[in-house]
Amino acid sequence: MLKHLVLSVDYTADWELAVSQLPVLIKRLGTEKLTLMYIIETHKRQHMEDNEGSVAGKLKAMAEELSTRLGIVADYKVGRGFVASKILELAKLAHADGVIACNRSHSQGRELFLGNNAMNLARMTLLPLLILPVDGSPATDYAPVLLATDGSDTSSRATACFEELVGNGSEGLVVWVRPEEDSEQVDGVDHQVHELANRYSNVHAEILGGHPAEGILETIHNTKPVLTVLGKRGNTPIPDILLGSVSQRVARNSNSPVLLIP
Repeated sequence: MLKHLVLSVDYTADWELAVSQLPVLIKRLGTEKLTLMYIIETHKRQHMEDNEGSVAGKLKAMAEELSTRLGIVADYKVGRGFVASKILELAKLAHADGVIACNRSHSQGRELFLGNNAMNLARMTLLPLLILPVDGSPATDYAPVLLATDGSDTSSRATACFEELVGNGSEGLVVWVRPEEDSEQVDGVDHQVHELANRYSNVHAEILGGHPAEGILETIHNTKPVLTVLGKRGNTPIPDILLGSVSQRVARNSNSPVLLIP
């Protein structure tokens, strides 16, 4: 499905913890190639180890180790500039199917002051983005795939991705947080969610009440899915920085991997 993924590298212990979740995800997503990317941030003070030759040597060693560990092809590239925008630029040039990033901050206030490359990528990306939490643990081979949906047209690609992931018999769960107001549109989404679950014997539906992000996060906490699939609206950073969104709140606070589908 996502045969070629770009993996953003930052050399930290947190990053190593996040990457430990990859083996089961690579298998589920059908990934055959990883391209490791490290971006030298030219707007920041440079360290001796940030010269391109040193970085390339480290990436090459990482690529060889991950290739052996995961049983896939691994390549590497070094870029210069702002991390999120450069990663997306290089991913497009490499014809990648998606990007993987490590999320180490669960504080929106902290992001506004210090930045978070994973959340910047979430706001900007037009490619699927797999976000790995640093405080997550590798899932079991039998963990379910979770689809959080609102039934809108913008979630149709996320739904298609979910169906591909559960089409081989893997367990799946569809979650919708139903708004309090009753309307024909709400009833239509209710029917859509149950119809999707009824189409597969290995998929179940759960209709919740309350705040969408809180309901989804509670479900993630209780079910420990291998992956939560979410649709994402738009790619303009300013409104999302100020107001937030359900998908970004879930991605920021989830303790298991989240796949954002623009």
